Amino acid sequence: MERSPVFMKLSAWSKRLLAGVCTAALLAGGASALALSPAALPTPEALSVTNVSDAQLRAALSKLAVVYSSDTHGWQVSSPYEDASLSSASCGLYPYLFLSQDDATVSLTLGMSCFAAQKMELQSIRVETKDSTYNFTCDDQYDGGYDADLKSWFDFEFFAMDDHAEYLTEWAAAKSVTATFTGKDGSTKAYTLTKDNLQAIRDIMAAYTTLLDSDASTAQSVLSSLAK
Repeated sequence: MERSPVFMKLSAWSKRLLAGVCTAALLAGGASALALSPAALPTPEALSVTNVSDAQLRAALSKLAVVYSSDTHGWQVSSPYEDASLSSASCGLYPYLFLSQDDATVSLTLGMSCFAAQKMELQSIRVETKDSTYNFTCDDQYDGGYDADLKSWFDFEFFAMDDHAEYLTEWAAAKSVTATFTGKDGSTKAYTLTKDNLQAIRDIMAAYTTLLDSDASTAQSVLSSLAK
């Protein structure tokens, strides 16, 4: 089954901000160096009023990094596995969560990173499992560069996934997931998601569904206590 949905691509400003977060993470040695902006994460989902306990939410977030930003008035949730991926110049498909303090909404964004020996300005990304293919079209803005310490070129792309969260769930359940990055010059780079990358997706999706089932006060209280 081939899927080419219309993903809500982030605005040029928002994409630049997120790319800046990842670039800063490369320099700082971790993906959680900066917090995402709520403006960078469209189509949020409102939290429900069901009864997820404090302990259940803490358990869902226990494997993840939580950062609060007073500038953006919200919490970013990401996987420490991405830190290791960026530090080793490995390609990756890593989702992020952002919970707004102002309106108690949670957003799901997918960041795709490509590292290569030569400069590669991404044009498209094709993700494949045994049963399905997912096509992502990149925009015209280049947010990559060269990391002298890692001795590698890199580029980042970001997509809002709230309307396609089930795709991440499908990848997390698949035995094997492969991403093919294609540059505007026709060059390609293939990447098979590592067990850590797949686990990061599982961890984020577990937190995402638990947050959606949480009431706002519980979510904000737990995130506040966990935030760095």
